[in-house]
Amino acid sequence: MILTALVMGLSVIAGIGIVAIFWNDLVDFIKDTAQKISKAFNRVVYGTKIFLKKILEGVQEIVKHYSKVDGNWEEITTTRTISESEVPEEILNKVQYGQEVDVTQELELQMTNG
Repeated sequence: MILTALVMGLSVIAGIGIVAIFWNDLVDFIKDTAQKISKAFNRVVYGTKIFLKKILEGVQEIVKHYSKVDGNWEEITTTRTISESEVPEEILNKVQYGQEVDVTQELELQMTNG
């Protein structure tokens, strides 16, 4: 009984750790790409949207950065592929093959509730 409770508790802690690592890695990717865009294109990034999509190789993280050029909005998209095992199960269950799923709000919740 105690062993079962201990194992379940450790599983929850491990699950929380995987979730935190996933979101922290995604935030680092967003910051890194926003800095590179600002530097390479001499632009200010005003906003970002984050999407996930299942592909044969794993899960594609798609980050769309928005900036203004001569009064017009411009979108610059960066992507990277990660293993499905790196994505928390509750997020992975929302993601579908070939379709972008917006996870911007989930990231915002993680950052505010962190």
